[in-house]
Amino acid sequence: MNRLTTLLLVCALSGSLFAQDDISRAKAMIRDGRYAEAIAPLQKIADSKNFRKHEGAQASVLLTECYLREHRRDDALKLASKFLEYHMASEYRERMELARAIALVEKGSVYEGVEAMLRILAYTKNPAAKGHTKEVAIQTLAASLLNADQLQALLEKYPVDKDVVGWIQLQMGRECQNVKRYRAARYWYKKVVSGGVAENLTATAQQGLESIEGLGAGMPTVLVLAPLSGDFAEFGTAAVQGVYLAHEQAGLAGKVRIRTADTRADASIALMRTQQAVNQDSIVAVIGPIMSAPAATVAAWLGSNFQNIPMLTPTATDDGIAKMGPNIFQVNITMDNLAHKIADFATKCLDIREFAVLSPIGDYGSAMSQSFTRAVERRGGKISAFRNYVEGRPDYSTEFKLLRDVRFKQENRRRNIARGASDLDAVGARERRDYLADSTMEIPGIFIPSTNPGDAGLMVGQVAYNKIKGTMLGTSGWYGRELLIQGKHLVDSTYFSVPGLDLSGNKEAYENFSKAFKEKWGEAPAEDKVSGLSYDAANIVFSGIQKKVESLTKYLNNTSVFQSVYGEIKFTRGANTNTKVVTVRKGKFYVMEGCNLPSNALPSDDKKKDDKKSSKK
Repeated sequence: MNRLTTLLLVCALSGSLFAQDDISRAKAMIRDGRYAEAIAPLQKIADSKNFRKHEGAQASVLLTECYLREHRRDDALKLASKFLEYHMASEYRERMELARAIALVEKGSVYEGVEAMLRILAYTKNPAAKGHTKEVAIQTLAASLLNADQLQALLEKYPVDKDVVGWIQLQMGRECQNVKRYRAARYWYKKVVSGGVAENLTATAQQGLESIEGLGAGMPTVLVLAPLSGDFAEFGTAAVQGVYLAHEQAGLAGKVRIRTADTRADASIALMRTQQAVNQDSIVAVIGPIMSAPAATVAAWLGSNFQNIPMLTPTATDDGIAKMGPNIFQVNITMDNLAHKIADFATKCLDIREFAVLSPIGDYGSAMSQSFTRAVERRGGKISAFRNYVEGRPDYSTEFKLLRDVRFKQENRRRNIARGASDLDAVGARERRDYLADSTMEIPGIFIPSTNPGDAGLMVGQVAYNKIKGTMLGTSGWYGRELLIQGKHLVDSTYFSVPGLDLSGNKEAYENFSKAFKEKWGEAPAEDKVSGLSYDAANIVFSGIQKKVESLTKYLNNTSVFQSVYGEIKFTRGANTNTKVVTVRKGKFYVMEGCNLPSNALPSDDKKKDDKKSSKK
């Protein structure tokens, strides 16, 4: 070892010894309660190159605790965060995490601080750290003003210790009691009593139970299930805004409580939130979920177990949700109802029994085509040809050629059957010549469930060009000005089914809603109808509550028509069946009156919704 190396080692050892001396003096000051005096020597070590060594880590821990004693919370928070970033595997990690958590609580970030404490309890294997953290966490919970939602979130994230859980449940009981949610308060107090917690905690919860004895269940509550976080939070927020506006206008503040729950557009979370609410509150109705998968899951549970609690999903369009119980209602029109409406019209009014289907690839096209096929077959009709296609292309000649080929083979077989030919697929010279000469193939009904009017107009325009003849049929994706622009005169005498909600049947009501919505929330309701349909669902529930009906479920089933901001809502076995057939004559839309063409066209400013958005729900 050369002299330079020896000198450096001696200096390093001397520095370490000096640091240990400073730490020892600082510890003596701390024992005497002289925290302010201990700060300077500890800072000298923590702010030097020694920070990365054991002495620096030790000094940082002591310094942070001195900062807390002297109420220098910002300094404590800054040093603790720096320490935890660098000394990730330090033996002092739990100690510094707790110090940081305490600093957060003292700065007013109580939820974040308690969350950090519970995280320590979740991972630490150090009995001393665990005991001290548990003690501080319980003291913080006992003195905090966390609301019920925050306490619930902590309970779900970190069920780490039965006594800590007991304190969270006790605080939730107190919160619920303060706002007169007595059923929820009883639920949480009983959880504490049966949780095997410390004797004093059990006694406190028992006192809470005794204090609300005989006070009833509490205020009637409407549960709103919507995604308030994640990819669909925009829709969830709109739904909640619509419900709160209806609640305010109904004058039910202080009489009916609104409880919102974030489903995150997840079926299992939606079910869990519903079960929690039904167990904890006097739930009289559920509005939502707004997405089809969570709505189906919640509907199955409520429909089987709580038929006295009606559930109204404002926007879910999947078929069958309303069939899950007499208390389940779909405010939006299902895709199945739209497909059945146009199939019924085509078979009864147009006397069509044979159809071809051109279906856009995707969930919407698949669902519509399947529903239309079932509806046609139930009415004695037949789907003779089926082809998928990709939307958004400028030319569909390939799809129409395949359709022509299928139709030619069908017609040729029929001719051979009529002739008594033994080979039904044989093609005669004349038939081959006519086909190659591009003779027009007739298919009585051609169903194309396009998702947008521009694409529908484009396809209708190409049917005649590709030597195909037949009555063109569609669904709500056709409804819009782009159908007239792209299809021109060729879309005359086409027919498609549309939700009654899309036809602006109550223009004054919508304008009033839109104005009130903008006044309350600072922006107009979006075109996707989520806020408006949620507003309608809430108004239906509130109308029954205001009439003091004996059963909301019976009230909804026995009322023939509800007025909404978009027109009439007619429930049949829980599904809104208010669908219409629209046709085009000389560039104008008309709503069919039964099988007859009415005299009046739809208003020229009528707009079609973005059906792609609706079809995602």
